[in-house]
Amino acid sequence: MYVDNYVKESISKVSNLIETRARKFDEFFKDMMVNSKREFHEMFERTYGKIYLQNSDVFSDFFGELETYYKKGTVRLSDTMDNFFGILYQRMFTVINSQYDFDEKYLECVSEHMTEMKPFGDIPHKLGVQLRRSFVAARTFFKSLLQGAVIADKLSYILVDEECATEITKMQHCGLCTSQQSLGACADYCTNTLENCLKYHTSFSKDWDKFIDGLDKVADRLLGPFNIESVVEPLNIKISEAIMNFQESGTDVSKKIYGLCGQPTLSRKKRKSEPEGPVVENPNYEIKSTPMKSIGGGKKKHKKTEKVDNTPTLKKLIMDIKTKIRETRQFWLHLPYQYCNNDTIAAPPSADGQCWNGTAIGTYEKPVSKIINTQSPIINEQNFTLQVYFDKLRKAHQGEEVELIDDSEEPLAGSGSGSGDGVDEEEEEEITPQGGVNNRIDDLVPYGAGETETVPTTTSSKKPEVIRSNDGTSSAETNTMSLTRALVQYLIPIILVWFGGTLTDLL
Repeated sequence: MYVDNYVKESISKVSNLIETRARKFDEFFKDMMVNSKREFHEMFERTYGKIYLQNSDVFSDFFGELETYYKKGTVRLSDTMDNFFGILYQRMFTVINSQYDFDEKYLECVSEHMTEMKPFGDIPHKLGVQLRRSFVAARTFFKSLLQGAVIADKLSYILVDEECATEITKMQHCGLCTSQQSLGACADYCTNTLENCLKYHTSFSKDWDKFIDGLDKVADRLLGPFNIESVVEPLNIKISEAIMNFQESGTDVSKKIYGLCGQPTLSRKKRKSEPEGPVVENPNYEIKSTPMKSIGGGKKKHKKTEKVDNTPTLKKLIMDIKTKIRETRQFWLHLPYQYCNNDTIAAPPSADGQCWNGTAIGTYEKPVSKIINTQSPIINEQNFTLQVYFDKLRKAHQGEEVELIDDSEEPLAGSGSGSGDGVDEEEEEEITPQGGVNNRIDDLVPYGAGETETVPTTTSSKKPEVIRSNDGTSSAETNTMSLTRALVQYLIPIILVWFGGTLTDLL
């Protein structure tokens, strides 16, 4: 039926528009991460040389965790930051104090006192907050765009029932049988009929507009305080500054650690090559001879690499997305009016009295009785999904952690309504939910209808644990027992008892 095709085509344009913008945002994010990793590696290799290359796994793992969060959401960013700076702390401590040998137990003690030592200054805290907020906002924005496209596409499969099909046929064709003139249906007659037949779609408008407002608010955050580009691009500078903070306080930190964890054992190699004096009295002794180029020196002002013209920039991209998604506000509410905004289907509002009113040529006065029950399993399911994602957007807007785990691969192959690649700008411009294709829609659409309120490398292979004070501020439990460890601790006593019993029997 023509009205079903009209609904599918109209919704397909909206779905493809949103999905295309999601794909562009995803491509921008991935390119940004690739550039940031490359610039990070080039600067650190140039600045720290061999020491960086020997410990580059710490940084590559860090970037890998950030990318895993964006892709799947299976890591907590607060834990990622704690682990990264915890491992970096151990690695730097062993480099600065390379005249000593450290076992795992000693390094665990070193890690336990990281919070009180604050070797990197306040950079871990500030950078952690910035990364968490911007990555949460970026991922929630991207995933919500994708889900919005899927939700819209699912509504395209709601077809008009037989009763409505009969009413639409009567509205469009019965006038031709009784009139010598090919007059269209009266404008109000057409819109009332379509509102009744598309009741499921129009009832979806309020929650959809609320969802779009949520996207718009997060987009504003991405342009402002949660700008992902302004956080990711200078990661090399910020982490290098944290390292330099440790270098400046390395002597004091080492002395405090010696007092808390005990005097470490002098390396045998150092004893053979430098037997003339005790290194204990001179904590700076080995720092001066370390191959790390910047250790022992003051802070250096790193010149930021000149940024190549990235097109599109984040601002341009976000502004484009904001503009396009705003066009879909009240899209569902206006579907009946857009359908009737066609000379071959309905007469213009000015032709009242010279149009088919359902029974004769004349003025349309009797509105079509509307069915109050608008319950639909598809609508209910999609309304629930919108509410879930709106809540995620609200949390992202407020800078909170968002639980949005997705273990599936995201091929971005489309939501089912089309690939999205073939959508050109001209086709997208035909989506006019907030205004008409021509001036007639201004007469048809009731002003203010459907408005909603806006939404405001260490010598140890063991990973260090960053011990927080017991004030409830830790982002995760510090001691997590693995399945293997639990089994070992459970089985060893049993084996010992059995072995002891066997020995007793033998004796």
